[in-house]
Amino acid sequence: MKTFKGILLIFGILGLTLLIWILATPSIEIIPLDRLSHILAGLSLSGLFLVFILSTRNKRIETWFGGLQNVYVFHKYLAIFSVALIFIHGRLSESVAEISNGGEKTLSAAFGSFGQILFIVLVLIALFSKKMKYENWRIFHRLLIIPYALGVYHTYFSSRYNLFEFSPLSIWVGLTSLMGLSAGLYMLFFYQKAQFRYKGKITDIKRVSASSIEIAIKLETTLVYQSGQYVFLKIFQKGIEKAPHPFSISGGDGSIIYLTIKGLGDYTKQLYSELKEGTAISLDGPYGHLDFEKGRDKQLWIAGGIGITPFISYLKKHTADKTITLFYSFRGEEEAVYKDFLEKYQKDNPRFSVHFVDTAKSDRLHFDGYELEAGTDVYICGPEKMIKQHSRYFKRHFKNARIFYEGFKFK
Repeated sequence: MKTFKGILLIFGILGLTLLIWILATPSIEIIPLDRLSHILAGLSLSGLFLVFILSTRNKRIETWFGGLQNVYVFHKYLAIFSVALIFIHGRLSESVAEISNGGEKTLSAAFGSFGQILFIVLVLIALFSKKMKYENWRIFHRLLIIPYALGVYHTYFSSRYNLFEFSPLSIWVGLTSLMGLSAGLYMLFFYQKAQFRYKGKITDIKRVSASSIEIAIKLETTLVYQSGQYVFLKIFQKGIEKAPHPFSISGGDGSIIYLTIKGLGDYTKQLYSELKEGTAISLDGPYGHLDFEKGRDKQLWIAGGIGITPFISYLKKHTADKTITLFYSFRGEEEAVYKDFLEKYQKDNPRFSVHFVDTAKSDRLHFDGYELEAGTDVYICGPEKMIKQHSRYFKRHFKNARIFYEGFKFK
C-alpha cells in the first residue's frame, strides 16, 4: 500500500496526542465535559500541525504518501477534520461556560472565537473556490496560519492545563505548535526562494496540437529526473501569473528539459498564446512516482489528453524492452499530441502497440470485456474522472492487478 507510511504518520501523531491529553492532569479540577473539550482542542491543534507539515512538499513525506496527489488529499481532509473538531470544541466550551455561570471573558477566549470563525471561512473558501484564480486562492490558503497562530495562543492562555510547566503535555504541544508555525511561515515567506533552485530560460516553443505547446528549457543546473515525473514551473514574463504550476516532463537530458502544456484554463491558455522564447523560469522538483522502469515486463498504459506526456517522456528515452500496450484517448484529431511520434515508435518497436481513441468520432474509452493478461501492470494518466473510472474498473475486475496513476489537483 503506497500510502501506508503516510497513514501511519497521521494516526501516530493523532494517537499520541490523544494519549498525552488523556493522561495529563489539569491544573484545577474540571468537569468531564470540559476535559473532553480540551482533548478535542488538542487533537485539532495536532491535525492542523499535520496540515501545515504536509503543505511543505517535503520529498520524504511525498514518498511516504506515494506522491503529492495523495499528500494533498490527506491535507484537505485533515483540515476539514481539524476545523470540525474546533467547531465542536467551541460548542462544548459554551456549554461548560453556561454550567459554570458564564465563564470568564478573556483576550485568549476572544482570540479563540475569532480564530474559529476565520478558520471556517478560509477552509470553506479553499474547498468551494473552483472558479477563483489560483494565485488568489493561494493567498487565501496561506492566510490559514493566522487563525492557527490565534489557536495556539488561545490554547496556551485559556487551557485548564498548565502548558508552561515541564510535562509531556507541554513538551508535545510546544513541539507540534512550533513545527506547525514554522512550516506555515516557511511556505509563506521562504518556499519560493528555497525550493526553486533550478533556474533557466525557455529556448524553444513548438505548437504540437491545436491547444498544446512543447517548451524547451535550458537549465543552469542539470535536473536529475525519472520518466513520468513532473515539476513546478514559475515563469517570469510580464503579464503572466508568477505562481508555480505543475507540468509533466516530456523529455530532455536534464540540462535541457521539455514540458508539454495544454491550454485548459486561463493560465495555460495564456501560456499557449503569449509565452515567449528567452523568458526566465525557475523549477521545483522533480516529483511523482509513475515509475515505468520498476514495472513488470507486461504493461498497459492508459492516457487521456495531455496525460500522454509522462508516457512520451519514457518512450523518448527507451526502446521498448517491455511489452507495452497504450490506449490514448483524445477529442478531435487536432488534439492528438505526439500521434506521429507514437505511430513511428510502434513501427520501430514490435513490443509496443498503440490504440488511438478519438472521442469526437467514437464512444469514450472503456475496457468492458478487455482481457488483462496475468502479470500486467496498469498505468493511468489523464483527467481525474478518467483515472477514477479506469482504476475502479481494473480493481473490481482484476483483483491482483497492480495499478499506478498520477493525478494532480491544486484545489
